[in-house]
Amino acid sequence: MNIILFQDGELDRLLPLEDARARHVLDVIGCKEGDSFDVGLVDGPRGKARIARILQRGLQLDFNFAVEVLDLYPVELIVGLPRPPSARRILKDLTTQGVKKMHFVATDKGEKSYLNSRLWAGGEYRRLLREGAEQAFCTRLPEVNLHPSLTDCITNLPCGERLALDNYEADGSLGSLHCIASSYILAVGAERGWSGSERNALRDRDFTLVSLGSRVLKTETACIVGLALLLEKLKAY
Repeated sequence: MNIILFQDGELDRLLPLEDARARHVLDVIGCKEGDSFDVGLVDGPRGKARIARILQRGLQLDFNFAVEVLDLYPVELIVGLPRPPSARRILKDLTTQGVKKMHFVATDKGEKSYLNSRLWAGGEYRRLLREGAEQAFCTRLPEVNLHPSLTDCITNLPCGERLALDNYEADGSLGSLHCIASSYILAVGAERGWSGSERNALRDRDFTLVSLGSRVLKTETACIVGLALLLEKLKAY
């Protein structure tokens, strides 16, 4: 954790000693009473928290938020629903990279039962978003949506340059694509790629099929590489 995030409703409560954030402050950072550490309000400002008292029931903290945080990058990713372990890494890594929205979609060639994973049903994914933001020293969390099909996802998308990664029918490579836009939507298929009907649906919704070269990448790798190339086009680096 490079910053520790709190919800608004937690600010006037003790932070329980068994909370992972308290253990990090005391055991990893090594803070004592009177010490301060970096904190942020989820989707709000950044600042410092001072340990006023260490009690048996938890840490009494005094918060001072003073730094407004920049918005997330104007990039949305549509991801063919991967296995839950891969989805966990994608959620955390794309949050760290600053993506604005993630759409996870059940695809024709993917395993639709992944939609019922406890990752989604139990809300575990929210913890991964927070961890990704804490790694990035950021308070902003991306929006995450689940869709039963690709068509359901792409029917009502916002404006933006629309691109879809594809190993078989790409019109060119993403890296060499000469398009400068203010926002991007990038679709990345599941491990077995898009079906023919999904490619047609993407084209019908003005997606350009592009590749990341001749090598076949894992979904999680393709997400990170594709997003990095778009952030370079946005001059985020």
